[in-house]
Amino acid sequence: MKQNWKPGDLVVVVTVNKGLPVREARKGRKRQDAPQSWDGEIAGPSLVGPGWWNVRRHTPKGRARTGSYAVPDTEIRPRKS
Repeated sequence: MKQNWKPGDLVVVVTVNKGLPVREARKGRKRQDAPQSWDGEIAGPSLVGPGWWNVRRHTPKGRARTGSYAVPDTEIRPRKS
């Protein structure tokens, strides 16, 4: 989903660990390739290239953490506040 993001937009980042091989999960463990999501805020476009954005990750209490992550546009979804 291609969207024009602006700095300060609240988003949810949904990512799948694409680097690990798919394996059966042991009893009581999560699958390694299971999607993970986290809340964040758009910090601005990334220097990685077009379609990439810098996203500040939020803590469970809603505060922004320091630092940001470069995330492709395909893994970013709008968050309902």
